Amino acid sequence: MNAKRYLYLALLLALPCTAGAQEVGLRTQLEARGLPADLVTEVEAIAADATALGVPAGPLANKAIEGWAKRVPPPRIAAVVRQYAMHMVQAREAVMSGGVAQPSAHLITAATQAMASGIDGGQVEATVRAAPGPQAAGPGLNVATALHAQGMLAEQAVGVVVEAWRRGEPVSDILDMPSLARAMQAQGMSPAQVGQRMMQGMGGLQGGQHGRPAGVPPPEGHGRGQQGQKRP
Repeated sequence: MNAKRYLYLALLLALPCTAGAQEVGLRTQLEARGLPADLVTEVEAIAADATALGVPAGPLANKAIEGWAKRVPPPRIAAVVRQYAMHMVQAREAVMSGGVAQPSAHLITAATQAMASGIDGGQVEATVRAAPGPQAAGPGLNVATALHAQGMLAEQAVGVVVEAWRRGEPVSDILDMPSLARAMQAQGMSPAQVGQRMMQGMGGLQGGQHGRPAGVPPPEGHGRGQQGQKRP
């Protein structure tokens, strides 16, 4: 995003909204959670301006409710919500650059969380573009975020998911990657080594179900119906 666009978004989100633009039900939701009237009005204004830019209001309300539950001062809550709204706008732009003209709230939220974790807009775009469809893009971003949180560099975490999409691996196998990575790290592999093995493809991981490394168990409940017998 260029500096002029960023400044425009900052100014727009700083403006008070009109009553007609307020999202129906948002005030009721916030008041029901006990937020003070002044904070409700400010969050409602931020949400209205953000939705005008294609951002869903639900995550913004949740962010405010979360802050209030943690006893964060109202001015700080408003600042966090405003910043999160701007991040969601940026994430939406990255997703749209990836080829999704009308991204869902789930996809925008997944992209926002990915970027908050340190995955940049270009990497979000690459993940979305490689996904077989918009519905798969959100889970793919969630997996990349999880792998990055486990210690992989952002570039490698995204690369693992992108390469999996390119190989045509199913969503179920891609969703399995964070638990598989944890198990491989428990065996002594570094996050970078795990990423290198995963970049080779699930079939490149020798031994076990779905190419799982020897000695690495499947996630809890995975494939129980196929095992048939318990170990003595």
